[in-house]
Amino acid sequence: MRIFTTCILLVVITIIIFSLSFGQQNQITQKPNPEVETLKIQLQTVENQKTELTAKLLDAQAKLAEANTKLINAEFGKLERELRDSNQKWLIGWIIFFLTVLAVAGTPLWLLLKSGVNRIITNLKSNADQLIVDEVEKSLNGFKDALAQVNTLKKELRILRKEQAASMFEVTFQPDFGSELGYPKENEARREEVLKGLSEETLLDVFSEKKYLLIVRHRAAEILAQKSPPLVMPLFELLNSAIDPDSDTVAEIGEYRLRNSVALLVEIEGPETYEGLTKFLNRLLTENPEHKDIFLTWTVYSLAYISIKLNKIESASILRRTIPYLNVRSGEDQALKNLVRLFDIFNEPEGIKEILTNGLADGIPDLGIKCLELLAKKYDSDFPDFVREWQARKETPNTQNEESE
Repeated sequence: MRIFTTCILLVVITIIIFSLSFGQQNQITQKPNPEVETLKIQLQTVENQKTELTAKLLDAQAKLAEANTKLINAEFGKLERELRDSNQKWLIGWIIFFLTVLAVAGTPLWLLLKSGVNRIITNLKSNADQLIVDEVEKSLNGFKDALAQVNTLKKELRILRKEQAASMFEVTFQPDFGSELGYPKENEARREEVLKGLSEETLLDVFSEKKYLLIVRHRAAEILAQKSPPLVMPLFELLNSAIDPDSDTVAEIGEYRLRNSVALLVEIEGPETYEGLTKFLNRLLTENPEHKDIFLTWTVYSLAYISIKLNKIESASILRRTIPYLNVRSGEDQALKNLVRLFDIFNEPEGIKEILTNGLADGIPDLGIKCLELLAKKYDSDFPDFVREWQARKETPNTQNEESE
């Protein structure tokens, strides 16, 4: 329709233009006259009308195009609404059909759907669990690798600490080389403080390393004993090795240091110390080793002190057996008095009597008097003759001295 209208308008315009052109040519060939002028005026009018008509035509075409666009949009909107309405009707129909089927099928269909849903959930859960397991395994493997590296570093660090501690111990026993190794002699007290601050693990490592000198291992054992009573066993290990047959322990460590180690145990009041001293003393008495005289007296003193502290009455019998072998030195008065005190506390008067008869109190007058007082007051019924004879023996030299004067 739009195309047909446009064609008619074009034909009309063409005819008008052709007619006007043909008339103008006829007028030119003719001679000018008033009519021609009138025709010219009319022609000009027609031209003006043609121009106006052309403008209207263009405006009409523009309006036609706009109208077509509106028409297309309107038809498209209508089509869209119709399609939407159709889809809604289709969806409503299927929903009604589904509800109808669901109402007819009832429980079996619900169970089937439930079973399917449960299976889907189970599969999802299984997949999720597997993913979790995989991730945990990856993390665990990474953790194991990191832990292995940490353990390796710990072992290396432990070895370094052991070597450093051993070097410090060696410097302690080699003062001439102290300055070269960074430990001047005037810093011995500070170095000793550092050694005592070493960890139990490092000290045990030094003690357990057979390549180190015995004197180094012995010093580590002494510090261990001071740091923690349960760690006195390394010290007893070295003491027992010192009385083994064909042992070089005494020669390498020295009598003085080993004897002082026994005295050091007095400061460690615990069952481990008591048991260790008892076993060591039994070995000294039963095996009668070559170095018995080095250790026996101080072992007796130490065991007597620990026995009183721990109230170990059973030690009195073994201590009494050691009296004939004791070698009391100058300055050991208090240790011997402590032994007399043990015999008194544990009601072992035979031990007090044997201290007197073996002459251990001869150089300690107040100790001899104390022994006699204990036997006279507390055990007079057991030793009446011994006390009187001993008192008479002690008074006789004094009387003779007075008569000679």
